Amino acid sequence: MDAPEMAQGKEYLMTQKGMAMTGEVVLCLLALICKAATSGCFILVPIVEMTLGLFMLIVFSMGLDKKFLEVHWLWSDFFRTLTACPVILITSIVCLIHWDSAAVLFEIFAIFAGVLFGYDAWLVFTTLKDKRSSSGSGVIII
Repeated sequence: MDAPEMAQGKEYLMTQKGMAMTGEVVLCLLALICKAATSGCFILVPIVEMTLGLFMLIVFSMGLDKKFLEVHWLWSDFFRTLTACPVILITSIVCLIHWDSAAVLFEIFAIFAGVLFGYDAWLVFTTLKDKRSSSGSGVIII
């Protein structure tokens, strides 16, 4: 990877979207470590969401969304965040209902991750809405 690509990646990580995606990955990693250490309640959910979040973070930070135009990356990211938010929130609440005293803090990490996924979905939605209104035709062009 050459210097301009590294600079582009660092610039992306400093945007609201980049910070939200980085926060999602970090909170899912914390939730995964904590869930594995205590109860193991729905441990697959943070694994999947962290992996998908890391994949999308790499795609956007390296500018691959502009090189591979066959995939609509914004819509893919929107559906990723839109499904992750309720899945993480619901599984965390279910795990909190059957909590032991050590697992409460760990489920709070997962709840924060779910809220952050919701915020990220809102960021993507507003981006899609702005692109739709700027195209003028009602068709989203990226």
